[in-house]
Amino acid sequence: MYHEGFDLAWRLYEAGWSGWYAASIRMHHPLTEPARHALYHRLAARNRIWIAHRNLPAPLLPLYLSVWTTITLARAVRGGGLNQTLRGMREGWTSRRTQRRRPMSWRTVYRLTAAGRPPII
Repeated sequence: MYHEGFDLAWRLYEAGWSGWYAASIRMHHPLTEPARHALYHRLAARNRIWIAHRNLPAPLLPLYLSVWTTITLARAVRGGGLNQTLRGMREGWTSRRTQRRRPMSWRTVYRLTAAGRPPII
C-alpha cells in the first residue's frame, strides 16, 4: 500500500512501454477521511525507500532519497506525522534488503526524464 503506482510505472517503462496521464478517466474510491493517519505516514516513508532500492540504479539512490527525505520531512513537520514518518524511514532502510533489487537501465532513466518524469522527484 502506497507508491505501487510509481513501482508499476517504472517497471512498465523498463519493459519498453510508456505512459500518459488520462485526465478524462473517472475513478471512484470509497469515501475516506482526507486527513493523513499514522499508517499512511509510516508506510509511505517505508515504501518510498523500498521502491527506490528495488528499481533505481545505485548512483541515483542517494540523490532520490535525499530529495524525498527533505520533501517528506518538510511535509511531516508542517502537516503532522513526523514520528511515524521517521519510524517508516527507519523501517524502510533497515528492511530494504528484503526487496528484490532489479535496477532500471540508464536508458529507462533517460526515457523517464525525457517524458518529464525524472526518477528522482
